[in-house]
Amino acid sequence: MRILFIVRSLGYGGASKQLVLTAEALAERGHEVYVYSYNADHSDLQFSKVVFIPERNMEKSSLKEYISSPIRIRKQIKRLNPDIVISWRANAGCFCTLACLGLKVKHVFSERTDPYMETNLLLKVATKICDYADNGVFQTEGAKHYYKRLDKSRSTVIPNPIIFNNEVKLVPYNERRNEIAFVGRCFLKQKRQDIMLKAFKIVLETHPEMHLKFYGGDFDIEKIKCMVSDMGLQEYVTFTGPVNDVLNKIKYARVLALSSDYEGIPNVLLEAMSVGVPVVSTDTSPGGVRVVVNDGENGYIVPRGDYKKLAEKILMVLNKKDIAEKFIQNGFANIKRFNPELIFEQWNRYLNGIVKK
Repeated sequence: MRILFIVRSLGYGGASKQLVLTAEALAERGHEVYVYSYNADHSDLQFSKVVFIPERNMEKSSLKEYISSPIRIRKQIKRLNPDIVISWRANAGCFCTLACLGLKVKHVFSERTDPYMETNLLLKVATKICDYADNGVFQTEGAKHYYKRLDKSRSTVIPNPIIFNNEVKLVPYNERRNEIAFVGRCFLKQKRQDIMLKAFKIVLETHPEMHLKFYGGDFDIEKIKCMVSDMGLQEYVTFTGPVNDVLNKIKYARVLALSSDYEGIPNVLLEAMSVGVPVVSTDTSPGGVRVVVNDGENGYIVPRGDYKKLAEKILMVLNKKDIAEKFIQNGFANIKRFNPELIFEQWNRYLNGIVKK
């Protein structure tokens, strides 16, 4: 089978990493796989078995991008003649739906975030157009139900896998640093680092030895640094920027916290569990955290936007070693459900079924 992935760009974020993993896994199963980025001339991530096609003539304005992208995608589809086109996220899904009009190729739209939280008018329109794709792959049932036309027999739910790194050595909990880890791009609208900072300030009242470390960069990093300064937390907060070996970094943390309002399935929670780091997370829309975390068994879930509850549960982990150890052990057991072989075989079967039809 010849498969063409369509994506706007490939950075260091979780959605980009999952595309690379999925494309490589399908190539390893004997498929001919291509990835076309219609608004980026490079990829921050590497491919080995997949052909990456960058766009060399990017548009400088959003309006021109919206006009030209469906045309450029259609040209790539005609040139490569794939059996299946897989669009990654709503912007790509919208352009791909338009590009496939009148063509015989099957279009599979894959939503990678929370469509309910889109406030941008153009992205809201894009999600409505995505609903006219031939098929859909979603991370959660909640995201699947948003797309009324696709929420039938033509779509499926496939969670993210967790890639085990056997080279990462586990650190005994009593040897951990006094560190709370936060992994994610600096995008306040989604990741809510403001909530994390408020919670951390409460933690410091009884644990002045603790340090908060932000792993990741992006749009709002300067705003967040200003918040740190305004709250007088400069001595307690560190920004690392994007890192490639994040597992080897966060394995020293005593807890990993997530304060997002919305996510798909948060990769960082699975990654933290894989290296034995207890997790505390907000209850992100549309339910991705609950796919990963069983509250009180392998982590804690708190209401979105509730920094006091976030602080309370972080303190529970820090103050009670038995809770931390329980979360570590149950976390190891939990991530077996997200074994890459199981997840990518679901993709393989689903795509083969579409082509056979």
